[in-house]
Amino acid sequence: MPAPTRPDLKLNSQHLFDAIIIGAGPAGLSAGLALSRVKRTTVIFTSGEYRNEKAHLAHAILSRDHEPASEIRRIGREQISAYGTAHFVDRAVTQAQQNTSSQTFEAVDAHGETWRGRKVMLATGIRDVPPAIDGYASCWGSDIWQCLFCDGLERADRPAGTLGFANPMYLHNISIMFQLGCPSVTVFANGPLELGDGATARAMDVARVRGVRVDERRIRRLVRLEDELGIDVVFEDGSQTRVGFLVHKPDVKLVAPNLARDLGVEIVSDGKGGELLKRNEPFCETNVRGVFTAGDAGIAMKQFTVAMSQGSIAGAGINVQLCGEQDEEIVRKFKIAAS
Repeated sequence: MPAPTRPDLKLNSQHLFDAIIIGAGPAGLSAGLALSRVKRTTVIFTSGEYRNEKAHLAHAILSRDHEPASEIRRIGREQISAYGTAHFVDRAVTQAQQNTSSQTFEAVDAHGETWRGRKVMLATGIRDVPPAIDGYASCWGSDIWQCLFCDGLERADRPAGTLGFANPMYLHNISIMFQLGCPSVTVFANGPLELGDGATARAMDVARVRGVRVDERRIRRLVRLEDELGIDVVFEDGSQTRVGFLVHKPDVKLVAPNLARDLGVEIVSDGKGGELLKRNEPFCETNVRGVFTAGDAGIAMKQFTVAMSQGSIAGAGINVQLCGEQDEEIVRKFKIAAS
């Protein structure tokens, strides 16, 4: 059954939207869809840059397994647009602020146009910061992965490896490699293996017992092979070895942290050297009333389906708050009229 539509609302920057959604990945789109279902107007911004844009296909998404993430976004945007209550802006947001006198929020896009809304959702995501290894960037997303629920199975018949062993979670990835059937697993340390704490050292001991080899040779470059053949790891001594894929979790940075700071949103440590937007349960509201966050920017478990879930929850939270405020205003006006 097609989605119900509303009359053309002629949504533009002169409209006061129920919510400004900054980011149109899985979190932002899920929030937009949830709010469309309760006839809330939204303006949804997208810079056109996505963390998973280099991934060939998305996996472990119910009913959308093995589909390009771009196609999932396209379908989501199409379905949201059918409700007639969302307006998409294909531009980044450069500034955001709260107008305390009117109790609304304002967002300025890359063209200098100002948009107003009663609530704001930051679904801005994060950016991966690649290590200083030649060729890493060209392999990231297509041959170097951080989640083996999302990728890995299709190349499980080949040797695999990790870049370093930064924390105990690398043992979890190694266990999955063996579970998938990889014939061998190597930790490419790129120099003397560094084990930051006791828990990481104990995890490495388990990996060695499982037959994992540690290669401490310095890496000169990584060469991505065509036709999904994997990666050639080329060492400084001129030798090389081939693997089907590598697992590595690079450092990350928040996208557009200035927007959070402009709005007064608290930025906290994720405990792993990165940052998160502080949010409160159950509805993903930040420390600033009326400002919500969902997706990679606000949660340590950075996966497509988790972002979708968080976006829906944040959308519900926005509606709960709007309904409460509307009820309070109706009661206030009733009391004035009755006095």
